[in-house]
Amino acid sequence: MSNCLVCQGEVASSFGWDEFLGISKAEQVCESCEQAFQKISGKLCRICGRVWDEVPVENRHGDICFDCHRWESDDETAGMLKMNRSVFTYNDHMKEVLAQYKFRGDAILVDAFYKDFRQMYEKYFKKDSWMLVPIPLGTGRLYERGFNQSLLLAKLIAPIGFPELLAKTDSVKQSKKARQERLHQENPFYVIEPQKVRGKSILLIDDIYTTGTTIRMAAKILKEAGAGDISSLTLVRS
Repeated sequence: MSNCLVCQGEVASSFGWDEFLGISKAEQVCESCEQAFQKISGKLCRICGRVWDEVPVENRHGDICFDCHRWESDDETAGMLKMNRSVFTYNDHMKEVLAQYKFRGDAILVDAFYKDFRQMYEKYFKKDSWMLVPIPLGTGRLYERGFNQSLLLAKLIAPIGFPELLAKTDSVKQSKKARQERLHQENPFYVIEPQKVRGKSILLIDDIYTTGTTIRMAAKILKEAGAGDISSLTLVRS
């Protein structure tokens, strides 16, 4: 028996050769908490990964939603993001767990997402050669939080590690700004070693996709440095 990373209740699981050899991890979440997470499935918006049934008919433009249609209609952002895929919806359970993970310093909670995050990566991205680039925090936010939640998510895929090629200046929290204000501000991201991203297919890793602004701002600066296709894998789709 082990304890659930979310509720601290007991987790009944067997420990086999895969776990012993490090190929997979033993269950980290109890059945009750696992069922409370709502996984994204079914038909999705081709670009942002929004559940298609949640897109009103009048907001559908071919196989993309209204938000993606707006992004693709803007010369500055058209073609910037090839695809985003997210693992979970932002229901009440996930909202609480994500707050505990990000804002209460409970970094170990990242292991609760190991199986599902890797499965989504393997389903959509593993067959291609992607360079993993976690969305960075500014130095002030990193000092305040003590860890970068997106970097820890990326390490679920590549535990040995990888070069951190994207950095962020300290600025006002993005979620506090209106969409248009965020779009027209100076880009807070910068590429540390541009020569290492030229011609590379980049997979951005982040905890949550809301409006897509953060992902596209990061994609824009990477494109300007010479990166090729850019997609993103996020834990949650708001």
